[in-house]
Amino acid sequence: MNITEHSGIILESRNAAITRVLEDNSGVKDLNAELISEYLLLVYINDRLSGQIVCTPNYLPELVAGRLITENGIDAGDILDIDICVLGHEARVTVKEKIADKLVKAEDITPTCCTDNATKLFLDRDTDGLNPVTGGVIDRSVFPVILDRLNADTALHSKTGSAHSCFLIYDNEIILEAEDIGRHNAVDKAVGHLAVKGYDRSRAALFTTGRMPVDMVRKVIRAGVPVLISKQQPTFESVELSQKYDLTLIGNLRKDHWDVYNGLNRIR
Repeated sequence: MNITEHSGIILESRNAAITRVLEDNSGVKDLNAELISEYLLLVYINDRLSGQIVCTPNYLPELVAGRLITENGIDAGDILDIDICVLGHEARVTVKEKIADKLVKAEDITPTCCTDNATKLFLDRDTDGLNPVTGGVIDRSVFPVILDRLNADTALHSKTGSAHSCFLIYDNEIILEAEDIGRHNAVDKAVGHLAVKGYDRSRAALFTTGRMPVDMVRKVIRAGVPVLISKQQPTFESVELSQKYDLTLIGNLRKDHWDVYNGLNRIR
């Protein structure tokens, strides 16, 4: 997979004037706040407009690759080239013709909200391509490391307070902290990093700061990542899906406890 990112000024956040109202009736303060930016990324696949993503403009090649993998089940080897324009508003993707023939045009924008009301992007395969995940062993010693990194705060969240994070864990080491205004985008960036770098996804785990509804769990299963961890709880339907496809699902991650909803056998 060939990656090209043209050098340009792409802002993940911008400064804005705000007025802070004090609860103790002592008045107001005029302040400057760093606010996270929303970018609209147009995705062209083999020169056809095939999708739009509202996102935070970092790890954009990884975001595009991850979205193709987690939503549509494309193999990383089918993605030949990803070219990001100088301002980060267009991604030009080249895929093998056997994949391009199945592309559908999507006019809608993928929302940054947390629902499964997803628009069809790229391929018309929203419910296809799920297989039981294999591999994967997670050592419990990485759990306090995750929490320590989270408590220390991530770069964009520390500035804006608005970003979701996804930690990519490989062989029990955190190798990437992906951030985005949308939690699904952050997961796609982590999965895309695995694809771009050629890592074995069966040796990876993901920690998300977001909730774990069905669409999130389905995304991770489709990516072939065997372990999903969150500080939040899953839905009942997510647990059912994790059991059906043998995903290890861990929630309520805390210093003194964590809950395993499926896949206890992968935890050492």
